[in-house]
Amino acid sequence: MAQIWPESGERKRSLPLYFRTSLRSHHLAGGGVEIAVGQDGAATSVAVWDPPDHWQQPITSTLRAAPDLLQALGTRTLAALRIRRTLDHHHPRAPHWYLVNIGTRPALSGQGFAGALLDNRLAVCDETQMPAYLVCTREENLSLYEKYGFRVTEVFALPASGPTMWSMWRDPAIPS
Repeated sequence: MAQIWPESGERKRSLPLYFRTSLRSHHLAGGGVEIAVGQDGAATSVAVWDPPDHWQQPITSTLRAAPDLLQALGTRTLAALRIRRTLDHHHPRAPHWYLVNIGTRPALSGQGFAGALLDNRLAVCDETQMPAYLVCTREENLSLYEKYGFRVTEVFALPASGPTMWSMWRDPAIPS
């Protein structure tokens, strides 16, 4: 997201509309959006998964979402399109669950909420014998994902001398 909106103030203003629009227009319909809730009932973490064969957004949902996406992206629309094209180019074609985004409220980071969301979806992957895929955007997170069985399959950079990204794949656990 920092590559789309390099200026942090603009990113903070734009992300709520961007996420709300992408969730409503594409991700919620796939049934892979999961939210962890703390003891106070407030959301702590969210994981956005696209189900097998549904990671590419249909042109119809993209067109319906276009007004809000264009408002959120503003002058950064072309940068976002270049990034999307790069991510799509490196995306595996075999069926899999795709972890689009995962995050925890900063004050609650490190308390296991995102890990519980990973455990939940990866159990479904194991039960249905379906692989999982993600793009790791921070080198310091590689070991975390490796603990969950993901392995790096490709390293690439975003356009315009962008940051390094790591494609990570997880085969389902073999039933005992």
